[in-house]
Amino acid sequence: MVVDASLTPLGAEDARILALENGPIRGHTLKVLIVDDDADMPPLEALRAQMTRRLPALERWTQRLVPAPGTASGLAWQDDPDFDIERHVRLRRTGQPVDEPGLRRIVAEVMTVPLDRTHPLWSLDVLPPMTDGRWAMVWKVHHCLADGMAVIRAGSSLLWDEAETGSDRPARPRPSRAGASAQVAAGARLTRVAGYRGLVLREFRRVRELTPLAGEVGPDRDVAFVRCTLDELRRVGKTIGPEVTVNDVLLAAVTGGLRGWMQTHEARAGGLKVQVPVSMHPREGDDTSGNRDSFLLVSLPVAEPDPVARVRSVSKATRLRKNRHDARAIYALRASLSHAPAAVRRALQHVVQGPHEYSLNISNVPGPSGSISVLGRHVHALYTLAEVAPHHGLRVAAVSLEGSLYLGLCADPQVVPGLDGLAAGIRASVDELQDQLGTASPK
Repeated sequence: MVVDASLTPLGAEDARILALENGPIRGHTLKVLIVDDDADMPPLEALRAQMTRRLPALERWTQRLVPAPGTASGLAWQDDPDFDIERHVRLRRTGQPVDEPGLRRIVAEVMTVPLDRTHPLWSLDVLPPMTDGRWAMVWKVHHCLADGMAVIRAGSSLLWDEAETGSDRPARPRPSRAGASAQVAAGARLTRVAGYRGLVLREFRRVRELTPLAGEVGPDRDVAFVRCTLDELRRVGKTIGPEVTVNDVLLAAVTGGLRGWMQTHEARAGGLKVQVPVSMHPREGDDTSGNRDSFLLVSLPVAEPDPVARVRSVSKATRLRKNRHDARAIYALRASLSHAPAAVRRALQHVVQGPHEYSLNISNVPGPSGSISVLGRHVHALYTLAEVAPHHGLRVAAVSLEGSLYLGLCADPQVVPGLDGLAAGIRASVDELQDQLGTASPK
């Protein structure tokens, strides 16, 4: 069957992401921007005008999903003839200024609302000034449209002031998939040597006992924020050993927070197996749509009482998997399975994404390289949040900005209660490491 030339078939990875949205599970990610401002109201019309000028450079962001018989996924992207910037960029009225807990309640509510699939799969809610005079934007993007790295690149093209190079920005050519193809080829070469069987037996051993983070996910969400500086994490890592990365320290800090949370809630788990996403986007490029993600599977030593030992354990585990190029091999494995029958793909997806396979997803995306502003207003903070997976009650996501790392925690409060306490525990774990190692900056 001939596919309409005006349609761009939905890619295999993006279709896999879309298929995860089911029942109370939403398939989107949020970016929460806290913006400095002295004005009484956010400049909504100016923001709409700026984004309208820039949208021609991001073709996919003005397209919707439509049925496409004859394509692998049965869906394709097509220009939305009814695209209306006012539908996507809107003011969210709160009645009165909100504080940070009020902001988090609004963000949690936004997380529960699905995006309208009859239009482009993104929205931007602008909140009036909060009690401290700042205002916030909640940018919701469906994961099948863009993954974490692609959303940050889209922000550079669509929102940040420094992206503006003139009154009109010419449309760019559609992003090349050459980088992704090269990653698949490299992963395939690795697995031809080691074999897929070895990878599956090594990394996809099922956990017999479910952890306290597993449960039937309902419609409600709770969110919490954590901030730490990159210098704090770097000093801890360098003091422990030259091989320890910032992400190793982050994973260990989350481990410490989870250890304290489980003690508070009288829950037990000898170890938590976590999925750590790895971007397959080329380091240089301007991809602003689509998914190029793989992952590593790492066990977090929540039973270990020594915070420094936790860092060493995490660092050893991640270094081993990086040296074996597991992320590239898993990416190639996924690509090879994209040609399998639909029933086989669904069955494998159920196994790989199940609570017996991993307990928690912890992602860390590099943010903008420098300070950013929107319409001349400095962006004070940038948080990222991602939806939980089926039978997984918690999701942790991080993004960097101006020397800080901003963590967003999203949870089903019935499965993972006391999210504020968990967030405080992660921050306390960073402080505990600094105190024990003597790396804290003088106050």
